[in-house]
Amino acid sequence: MHGQIAVIFSDFKNDYNDGYILGIQKQANLSGLRTFTFSMPQTSELYTNDEEWVFSLIDFDRYDGVIFVEHSFYAHKNLILPIEEALRSRCSCPVVVIGNSNTLPHVLRLENRERFEKVAEHLLDVHGCKKVYCLGGDRNICDERIDGFIRVMQRHGLPCGEQNVLYGGYWIPCAEALAKDIAYGAVEKPDAVICVNDEIAYALIKKLFFYGLRVPEDLLVAGFDNAPYASNGAVTITTYAADTEHCGRRAAALLVSLINGTEPETIPQKPQGLITGASCGCGTKPLLNIRAKLDELQKTETANMEFRNSRFEEKLYKVQSQEELSQFIKNHKYLIRDQISVSVNLMERDEDEACCIYLKDYLINGESVNFRARNIYPDVFSFGAIKNVHVMPLVFDKQVYGFMTIGYGEENVYSLHAKQFANRVAIGVEILRVRQNAAALRASHAAEQPADLLSANLDLKRSAAAILVVHNGSMTKVPLENVLYFEAYEKKVFAALKSGKYEIKQRICELEDMLEGRNFIRISRSILVNMKRVVGYRTGNDRTLTAVLADKQELRVSRMHSEDFKKQLEKP
Repeated sequence: MHGQIAVIFSDFKNDYNDGYILGIQKQANLSGLRTFTFSMPQTSELYTNDEEWVFSLIDFDRYDGVIFVEHSFYAHKNLILPIEEALRSRCSCPVVVIGNSNTLPHVLRLENRERFEKVAEHLLDVHGCKKVYCLGGDRNICDERIDGFIRVMQRHGLPCGEQNVLYGGYWIPCAEALAKDIAYGAVEKPDAVICVNDEIAYALIKKLFFYGLRVPEDLLVAGFDNAPYASNGAVTITTYAADTEHCGRRAAALLVSLINGTEPETIPQKPQGLITGASCGCGTKPLLNIRAKLDELQKTETANMEFRNSRFEEKLYKVQSQEELSQFIKNHKYLIRDQISVSVNLMERDEDEACCIYLKDYLINGESVNFRARNIYPDVFSFGAIKNVHVMPLVFDKQVYGFMTIGYGEENVYSLHAKQFANRVAIGVEILRVRQNAAALRASHAAEQPADLLSANLDLKRSAAAILVVHNGSMTKVPLENVLYFEAYEKKVFAALKSGKYEIKQRICELEDMLEGRNFIRISRSILVNMKRVVGYRTGNDRTLTAVLADKQELRVSRMHSEDFKKQLEKP
C-alpha cells in the first residue's frame, strides 16, 4: 500500500503527547503510508495567536485518511468543534479520532484512570499516606487521571475536595507555586503529592529542595507517564507509563483497516506496571548531596537554553535582507535534530503566493520558488527518503509570516529546538520587515518623491507602533508609548522602561529614522528620549540642560541638541 495520511495535532510539548505521533508514524510507515502532521508551535497555553490557521489550509482531498488527536487539544478546546465541522463537511476519506467525539464515528481513547489509581494506591497502601495532594490539570477540563485519584481517596475513606485537588495547568509553574506555598505555610504540608505528569513532579522536587524540603524524607512525590524526567540523575521518580505510543499505533492500524476495508491489525502491548523511584523511598537510595546534583542539572538545562536562544538570536538579528535570512537558516539547520529536509515559506496572510526561501537537498525547481499558499504541502520533497513531515506556521505577535516544514526519513517528532527555531525565524522576519521599511523611508527622502514618501511613512508608522526587546531569553513586543528613552551603551542599544532596561537589536541611527514623527528626539549622541515622558528640565551652573522625566529620572541634554529639545518641550 502506498499513500499518505494527515494528522491534526495541537502542539508538541512533552513525551506524553509526542508518543501519539511516534506511534502513528511507526504504524503508518509499516503500512507504506507517509504522514503529514499539522500542528501549532505556540509558546503560550492561554491563547493561540492565529496559529490554528494551519488547520484551515489542510486539503483533505490529498489524503487517504485523517487522524485527529482531539486529546492534544485540552488547552485549546475552542478549536475542537471547528476542526470536527471541517472533517464532516470537507473530508471524504476515513477519519479516526484519538480522544472524544460525539459526531465522528471512529474513536479511540487512552485509559489513564486505572493506571493513575495504581500510583495513588501505592502511596496510600504501601507508605500509609493519609494527606495526599493531586497536582496539575485544569478545572474546566475533564481528566481521567484526576478522576482516578478522587476514586482512590474515596475508596480509602479519606477526605477529597478542593483542598486535595490542586489545579494549575499541565506545566511547571503550578509545581513551583505549590513548593513555595508549602515552604511558607500557605498550605499544609502533605504526606505526599502525586502529579499528573513527570515534568511537574521533577519541577516540584527541584523547588522543594530549593526551599529546604527533602524528598522523600519530608514528603513523598510521584509522577505519571514515565517521561525521561522520571529517571533524572538526582531523585528518580515513582511513575507509571502512559502508553500513548501504543494508542497512536492502534489509531493508525484502525485507519488502515478503514482505508482497505479489512479488519484492524491487533497491536500487541508491552506489559506495564508501577515504576518505583527514590521520590517515594522505594527506589535506589538517593545521593548524599541531592541539592548539588539538582543544581548541576539546572546549570546544564540553562546552558542548553542559552545556546539555543541567545546565540541563535544574536546572529539572527544581524541579517539585512531575505537572502541573508536564507543563508542564516542554512547555517543553523543543526538546531533541528535529525532533520532530513527543512523548508521555510514566507508569505502574506491574504496573498495566494508563498515564497520558499530555503529547502535543503530536496528542492526540485531551484532555491527560490513561488507556489500557491494552498499548496504549502511539501510535495517538492523527494519521495522515498522522506516518510514523515511536520507542517507548522511561523507566528509572532498574532501574525502568520509563513510556514516551516520538516521532513524525516523515519519515525520522529520535531523537537523543542524546531519550535524555538520557527519562533526565532518569525521574529527575524518581523525585524527584517521593519528594517526594510526604514531603508525604504531613507530612499524616499533621497529621491524626494512625496507620494512614495507618504506611503513609506504610513507603512513605517504601522510597523513602529511597538519595539522588540530581549526579555528572559526571548523577544517581547513593547508599545512605544511605554518606552522612556533609548540609550546606546558599549556597542549595544537599550530601551528604558519603568521596569528596567532591555536590549534591542536596532542601532540608534535606525531608531531615529523609524521613530520620526513619534515624539522621540535625540538629546545626545547616545540617547533618544520620549518627549511625552518629559515633564521639564533644569539648567546647571555651567548652563547645561538636564531633562527631567515623569519618573524623576534625569538625562543630560548635549549643547548641540538643547535648542531642539526646548522647542519640542514647548509644543502643546
